[in-house]
Amino acid sequence: MDYKNAQGRRNKAKVMPLGLAQQGPRLYLVCRFAHFDNERSLALHRIISATESTLSFQRPATFNLERYDDDGRFGFGEGKRIQLKFRIAKIAGQHLLETALSRDQQVADLGDAFEVTATVVESEQLKWWLRGFGEAIQTFSLNS
Repeated sequence: MDYKNAQGRRNKAKVMPLGLAQQGPRLYLVCRFAHFDNERSLALHRIISATESTLSFQRPATFNLERYDDDGRFGFGEGKRIQLKFRIAKIAGQHLLETALSRDQQVADLGDAFEVTATVVESEQLKWWLRGFGEAIQTFSLNS
């Protein structure tokens, strides 16, 4: 594969594909580089070219794409789980009734706002998402 990273540096390497993941409109190839034992995520739009190899590889028995995602790998975090609690204006938070942040999410109706509690992965993506609501989020707290 010929790949250009975010800094514009090109790299040619042999990779072992493990799965595809989507974050917003972007697709990522989760893979291992030859001779390494850790997973990497490569943005598909940065792959310049790739060729199929006739060589096979042993898929890591312990790798699980869902767990890799659940650990916050696509949210720019390290997998640390926190208890998130915030109040959000109903009009801005209505989607949280249809698409929960986590399995343990709880939503309390406060009249003009929702109070949401959920266990999530602490990440820069989470902070960016919260800031994106501006004044629609009245208060929030992050607890380990």
